[in-house]
Amino acid sequence: MKRDRRDAKTLERLYERDKETGAFIIGIALDKYPDVFNELDSAPWRRRDLDYDLRVFLEESSSDIPRQYDILLQFNVFQEKQDVEKEDRIKAGLKTYFTFVRSSLQREIRSSYQKSAVYVLASLMLLFTSYTLQAQVMGNLVFATLVDAISIGGWVFLWEAISTFAFTNRNKQEQYQQYKRLSIAPVRFYYYTNQSNAS
Repeated sequence: MKRDRRDAKTLERLYERDKETGAFIIGIALDKYPDVFNELDSAPWRRRDLDYDLRVFLEESSSDIPRQYDILLQFNVFQEKQDVEKEDRIKAGLKTYFTFVRSSLQREIRSSYQKSAVYVLASLMLLFTSYTLQAQVMGNLVFATLVDAISIGGWVFLWEAISTFAFTNRNKQEQYQQYKRLSIAPVRFYYYTNQSNAS
């Protein structure tokens, strides 16, 4: 528990906390509404790809804040007057994008599990073949070399299975959890133009 409190205090020096919910606020500077999305993508906002820099920033910020804490996405808007309809379209677009990425990662993870299973099966077959042939090739250098090659191939497939299962899938699982977190994070807009007009 002491570690959690210390971590929270460290994070509070980097991120503001919402007074009502206690969630850490990921603040995003935004000049105009369309800047949220990829300007080269002509699809409607609800289906458009995110701006590259924004995507990287959200991924890094989400990684920076431990998952034990809630997050809130706040767009700090500088050159737009509030438009609730456009806000809703952006929120829908964000949710669609995050959900799409999660689905893609889920397919990749499932495919990785299948590859791992194939690699394990290939490894077992090669190692078994190598083991059964070893006694039959004693004294024959050519066949002994071939059996050694089969054995090496078996170990290579086994390492690929371990690497795919333990490392590749771990990274994809981490990304999946990040996007799951982003997809359920509240989104709000703060307008500096309103503050300027008020003063």
